[in-house]
Amino acid sequence: MPVRGGRPAGRRHGYPFTNCTNCGPRYTIVLSVPYDRPATTMAGFKMCADCQAEYDDPADRRFHAQPNACASCGPRIAFYDPAAGLLAEAGAALDSVTEALCAGRILAVKGIGGYHLACDATNHEAVAELRRRKARDDKPFALMVADLDMARSLCVLDPDAESMLCSVARPIVLARRKPGAAVADAVAPRMPDLGLMLLTHPCTTCSWPRWRDRS
Repeated sequence: MPVRGGRPAGRRHGYPFTNCTNCGPRYTIVLSVPYDRPATTMAGFKMCADCQAEYDDPADRRFHAQPNACASCGPRIAFYDPAAGLLAEAGAALDSVTEALCAGRILAVKGIGGYHLACDATNHEAVAELRRRKARDDKPFALMVADLDMARSLCVLDPDAESMLCSVARPIVLARRKPGAAVADAVAPRMPDLGLMLLTHPCTTCSWPRWRDRS
């Protein structure tokens, strides 16, 4: 969980690369066998004293958790421009993401095991440009929403749809669009339904409060 499940005093509060030691990344970080930290993409991140103590303690839930890290010693979010290169890291990178989306830019967001392209779904020009770049004339785009309240503001949801949206798989759920839903027509041209999904990984979860405050 990216915000330590309601424990804002925790040292990992807001750190987007905190992961579950039971179901966290394996194949997305392993480079060779055996599955030990030196054989993963985490090899270049030397654990700080606190993380090392957790890693070495058989009684700790992070004992021998190969992706173990925190904001002091682990990977950091970075914001890159294709022409200018690295522009910002950590919290400043999240601010840059928000500013870029508000300005109508299209972003490639690296998630768990891949990338997704993102833009402001209320901005017709941004959505139209995304269609042009992908050569995707009509196929609908999915909408990422922050929570069920936002999903309900866009679509009519029955209990089954809400349950699926909130499930651990975070699927895209098709639901009937409400009249006047605040979404650019180009998101799903001539379609009565919209595809909704909740925030899918911690980077988007950490970005959302900034986007909400700017919207």
